[in-house]
Amino acid sequence: MSELKDRVKAATSGPDDQPQEPAPVTDLAVNDSVRQWLQRRQTYFTDALPRHVDKAHFMSVALASMEKLKDCTPASINTALLACCRFGLEPDGRQAAIIPYKEVATFQPMYEGYIELMYRHPRVDSVHFGWIREKDQWDYTPTEPSPRDFFHKPRVDLSEADRGPVILAYAFAWIDGRRSQVIMLNRSQAEAIRDKYSKAYKNAERKGTRDSTWHTDFDAMWAKSSVRRLVKVVPTSHDLTELLQADDAVDDAQPAPPVIRGTVISRDDEPGPDDQETPTPTWPKTAQPGGGAEGGEQE
Repeated sequence: MSELKDRVKAATSGPDDQPQEPAPVTDLAVNDSVRQWLQRRQTYFTDALPRHVDKAHFMSVALASMEKLKDCTPASINTALLACCRFGLEPDGRQAAIIPYKEVATFQPMYEGYIELMYRHPRVDSVHFGWIREKDQWDYTPTEPSPRDFFHKPRVDLSEADRGPVILAYAFAWIDGRRSQVIMLNRSQAEAIRDKYSKAYKNAERKGTRDSTWHTDFDAMWAKSSVRRLVKVVPTSHDLTELLQADDAVDDAQPAPPVIRGTVISRDDEPGPDDQETPTPTWPKTAQPGGGAEGGEQE
C-alpha cells in the first residue's frame, strides 16, 4: 500500500516534489480550424433554422464565411451563427453578415435580410428595391394615387457608366394587391442620417482614419437606410421587430450580442445599425449601385 502511495505521489509531483497545477482545459474550437469546429456542430445550428430554410445550403454558406472569422472567439461565432439561424438569414454578405471585430464575431443583418423577412408576412406580395441613375427615366408625384405616383425605367440602351451616377435609392412593397408608399432616399438624405447617427463615422473622422463603413461602403449603408424606412409602412411581424432590435443593439455597445426581444425604438430617421465606435468592422463588399443581384436593382 505504501509503494502505491509513493507512485501516485511521484506521478502528481514536480521535480521539486511540489504538486503540479492541473492542465488547463483546452477548447477544441480554438485549436482546430473554424471549419472543423462548425462541421462538428452542424446539427446544433441546423436544428435552430426555420423549416423553410435549406439546411445544406445554409451550412455551405456558413462554412464559406468561416475563414475570415479564424481569429474570433468560438463563443462569439456561436452567438452570431445562432442569430442567423434565429432569423433564417444566410451569412452571405447580402442577407446577413458575420463581421469580425478583432476577436469578436458579430451578427449584422443586411438590406436583403430585411426584405426577406418582409416577404414572409402573409399580406406582403412582393418587395422592391432599386437605384435611380441620373439619365434614367423616372417620375415621382406623391399626390397621385398608387401606382401612378411613381415609375422608374432604367436606360437599358446605355451602359451603366453612361447612365450616370446614382441619385436616388427607393423601396416599396405590394401589400394585399396594393402598392405601399414609395420610400425615396437621395444621397444628401443618406449623408444626413450618417452625420446624425453614425458613431463610427464621427470617430473615424475625428481620428482621420476614414475607415468606418460609411467611408468604405457608403452604398450598402445608403441602401440599408432606405429599406429600414420601408419597415415603417409594411405589416410588422414579430421576427421583423426583433431583427430591428438586434440590428440597433450593435450600435449600443462594442461589441454586444444581438438583442432579439423587446420593442422597437421609434424615430424619424433610424440610425444605421452598422454605425460602430471602435473597433471598425471589416464589411463584405457590396456591388456598385445598379450592378445586379448583389446590391443592384431587384425589380
